[in-house]
Amino acid sequence: MRQAWMGVMVLLSAVSLSAQGPPKNPSQIAFFCPDHDRDDQHEIDVVRVSDGVVIATLLGGDPPLTGTEVVVDLNVQPVAFGSYRFVVRAVAGPLRSANSDPSEVWERVPGRPSGIVVR
Repeated sequence: MRQAWMGVMVLLSAVSLSAQGPPKNPSQIAFFCPDHDRDDQHEIDVVRVSDGVVIATLLGGDPPLTGTEVVVDLNVQPVAFGSYRFVVRAVAGPLRSANSDPSEVWERVPGRPSGIVVR
């Protein structure tokens, strides 16, 4: 089916989970979209780690490729403090791809956006 060409895969994190822990207050998400030239938009679910509930779906538009990745600016400030993952889908007209694998865990904590990119 056509969903195969729209598969979106969140890449493994380039941010190490060393002593500093998970990324905090990310301001971008980067992911690989194999057929980016055919989609209209990307939907980004914010998934709470504790129970797997999608608490928000962000519309990421259709930004140009940055190298081999799609990079979407986002604002996590309205999200309650806690631990989350992102899950991404590509949208082309009425079609939606399967969900990506979840991103690395990130945290919403008090403070400003960090400028960190989650993958």
